[in-house]
Amino acid sequence: MKLAYPCRFRLKDELYRINFRDFREIHCESRSYEDALETAEECLNNLLEAMLEEEQRIPSPSQPKADEVLIPVRADIAEQISYIS
Repeated sequence: MKLAYPCRFRLKDELYRINFRDFREIHCESRSYEDALETAEECLNNLLEAMLEEEQRIPSPSQPKADEVLIPVRADIAEQISYIS
């Protein structure tokens, strides 16, 4: 099974606001839903890569809620992750 984190998109002022419950530090926006999916994946993977470089612990993904979308983690990053119990 692939590793993925739940993400919420909210349309406000013609922009899709991107938020991850597991990573409150991620705040992104996009003009279209398709771009928001790409932006969310890029932001998530960039943050995870930085956390790994800094040897920070990475939380396991929360269970997705009905209004959330699962955003996949790149395979090379997923292989390196060790979770907080």
